[in-house]
Amino acid sequence: MSAIAAINEEARAWATKLERREIERSGCSVPAARKAVARKIGVAPGTLENIARRRTKGVRGWIVEALRVAFVQELQKEIERLSHEREMALRGGNHTDADQAREVEAYLAEARRVLGSGL
Repeated sequence: MSAIAAINEEARAWATKLERREIERSGCSVPAARKAVARKIGVAPGTLENIARRRTKGVRGWIVEALRVAFVQELQKEIERLSHEREMALRGGNHTDADQAREVEAYLAEARRVLGSGL
């Protein structure tokens, strides 16, 4: 795989992950998620469409970096949210059962692992 093809695939992977997270969070359609992600990183939705459909000759480096940074920010927000849930459960602020507590711990561990692996 050439360097350009590798960069294109990296951009596609980041864009897809961000779109999926937006869909999970808001329950919107793929086009709506794509529009939200595009707005967040400062590109036109058509740019993300072209990346998703592999209709690019070469994705600009700043776009790949913007996608990566946006994904890291999403993971950091998720860690903060889960950490808060964990703290509330430990304090007895809600009635979380043991399975839910283990699930939160697993999500936190996975998010930290992804961030620590250098993505």
